Amino acid sequence: MTGEAFAVLAALAYGVAGVAIVQGRPIARGDNGVFLSVLLTAALSCLLWLGWGGTTTGAQLAPRDLTGAILIFAVAGICSNGIGRQAMYWATERIGAVRAGLLRRLTPLFVLPCAYLLLGEVPAPNTLLGSALVLAGVLIYVLPQTRAATPAPNTLPQISANPFGLLLGTLSALAYALAFAFRGLGLDILPDPTFGAMIGAFAGALALLALALARKGLRDGLRHLSRDRQAAHWLTALGLSAGQILQFFALHSAPVVSVALLGTLEVMFSAAIILLITKGETVALRPLILASILSTAGTAILLFA
Repeated sequence: MTGEAFAVLAALAYGVAGVAIVQGRPIARGDNGVFLSVLLTAALSCLLWLGWGGTTTGAQLAPRDLTGAILIFAVAGICSNGIGRQAMYWATERIGAVRAGLLRRLTPLFVLPCAYLLLGEVPAPNTLLGSALVLAGVLIYVLPQTRAATPAPNTLPQISANPFGLLLGTLSALAYALAFAFRGLGLDILPDPTFGAMIGAFAGALALLALALARKGLRDGLRHLSRDRQAAHWLTALGLSAGQILQFFALHSAPVVSVALLGTLEVMFSAAIILLITKGETVALRPLILASILSTAGTAILLFA
C-alpha cells in the first residue's frame, strides 16, 4: 500500500472521529475522552512497534542521532497529540465536525513553509495538480457552510460558528502542520513510523497530564482525564488513534505536503456520515457532491500519478 493510500485511510478515520467528538460532548463529564484517545494511540503504536521487531529500532544509529530522533518525535507528538488534538476537540465541540474539519484544511497552507524550511521539500507538478483539485473541492463545500443561515432542525444545540471555536480550529491546524513537518524530519533520521507514533503519543499524554494537574490539581486533574469512557468516547479514541498511526505510515513513503493535502478528504467523510447517519449539523448536498468529485479526482492523481 502506498503512502497516499494510507493518508486516505487516515482521513476516513479522522472523519469518523470528528463526528464522534460532537456526539460525545453532551454526555461528557470530563475532557470528552481526549486523554483516552492519546493513551490508546500510545498503546496501539507500542504494540505495533513491538510486533514488528521494533526492539532493534535505532540499533544502527549513533546514540546522538537516536536521541535527536526521539526528541523530534516528542516535539511532533506534543504539537499533534497535545496542542493540536486538544484544540481540535474544543473547536469541534463548539463549531461542529464539518466546520472544524474545514478549518483544519488550513493545515496544508501552514505545511508548505514548514516542510520547506525543515525538510527542504518542494512539491512536484503532479502534487500541485492533485492538491489543487482536492482544495478546490473543499472550497466549494466551504462556501455553503459559512453562508448557511438556517441550521438543521435536529442540529445539536452547542454547535455554532462562534469566533473562539474558529480560533481554536485555526490553532489546531497550525499545530498539526508543525507536527507533519517534525514527523517527516524525525523519519528522515529514524524511518520507523510506529516508533515515532509511540514516542509522540506518550509525549502528548505527558503534556495533557501536566496541563490537567497544573489547572485542577492532582485529584481533580486525574478525575477530569479519566471520567469519560462512553461508546462515543471510545469511537473517537479509535478513530484518532488509527488516523495518527496511518499518517505515520503515509509519511514514511509520501511527501509531507501530499499527506497533508489528502487529509482534506476528512471533511467529505465527516459530512457524509452526518448526512446519512447522525444528521446533527447542516450539510449542503449539491456542493458536497461536486466537492467529492473534485476531491476524488485530485486523490486519484496523487495516488497514481
